[in-house]
Amino acid sequence: MCKHGNYKDGSVGAGCGATVGKLLGPDRCWKSGLGSYAVELGELKVGAIICTNAIGDVYDAKNGKRIAGVKNEKGTGLNKVSCEELLYDMYVNPPVGMTTNTTIGIILTNAKFNKTQLCKLAGMGHDGYARSIRPVHTSMDGDSIYAMSLGDVKASLDVVGTLANHVICEAIKRSVNV
Repeated sequence: MCKHGNYKDGSVGAGCGATVGKLLGPDRCWKSGLGSYAVELGELKVGAIICTNAIGDVYDAKNGKRIAGVKNEKGTGLNKVSCEELLYDMYVNPPVGMTTNTTIGIILTNAKFNKTQLCKLAGMGHDGYARSIRPVHTSMDGDSIYAMSLGDVKASLDVVGTLANHVICEAIKRSVNV
């Protein structure tokens, strides 16, 4: 049973088997898991919980630095070549059989939105994936985001969507610091 205050980021629950940077196989991927982040703007609250399980590398959206992904041959740090560059090198013989990659997340807000607005918010959230994971949305990924409104705070969808991108990027960053 879920109780208030028992949520954890890291390699728990849905995040147990999550990894990123998988183009060179399971021995060279980086452990990831669940990450969360939330912000408040006046009465408005926007948060995200993300399970990062991607074929690609993870980047810090603020500075563009690669922070997790395919490991070097010794397994001691990041490979010099990113997953994006590796994928380009594989254009003739792309990897096959690597289809168990799904980064899945939820945007939570107390803004009052209807179903159509929540679908738009979820779509806007994919920009956070694109800012943080490269490559993203490949045929080897099953990336999804859902949105949920639990309140009645009046707020602009554009503002909430912009905040959602920020919290998604931060949640992804936290998901690889396991």
